[in-house]
Amino acid sequence: MRGLFKLDAQHRRRVLFVLANLAVLGLIVWSVVWPVATTFADRDARIQDQRRLLARLNAIAGQVAGLETLASETESELKSGEFLAGANENVIAADLQTKLKAILANVGAQTRAVQTLPIRTIDQLRYSGVRIDLSGPLPAVTRVVHAIESAKPYLFVTNATLKSAPGLRQAAVEEPQLQAQLDIYGAIQ
Repeated sequence: MRGLFKLDAQHRRRVLFVLANLAVLGLIVWSVVWPVATTFADRDARIQDQRRLLARLNAIAGQVAGLETLASETESELKSGEFLAGANENVIAADLQTKLKAILANVGAQTRAVQTLPIRTIDQLRYSGVRIDLSGPLPAVTRVVHAIESAKPYLFVTNATLKSAPGLRQAAVEEPQLQAQLDIYGAIQ
């Protein structure tokens, strides 16, 4: 029995030694290795986040050239006079009337009356308009409409009413005279 107790004591010391070493090893893992591994895992996660952020910022930086091109195109469009511009709506309408009277005078039509139309908003664009009554031979009225539609700033004839004008000389053969009423709009810058 003593041999068994002695064997048991030796065995017990070995078990205690192994358990003590495991406890020390566990304490080292818990106090040193675990925090170091956690720190490295946190750094890896932070590095991955920063890589994703860097990739997004590089993508944004890559678009700078396209944005600068778009901005310069927009600037050149605004400077090229594709929109009506002025200090206020009344100035814009007066400039539009002056421009239309000049077009009519250049193509041989006579202005009878000019009236400012209310501002319109369509698809977030504001339009200034003028109703103009004119008279002249058929080719002149055709040239007026063509000149208005092809002018810069871009102008649109939104409504047109045409009537034949009574001839002054019935016996003479001449171009038919027309009276026209045109509603013309242009986009405001």
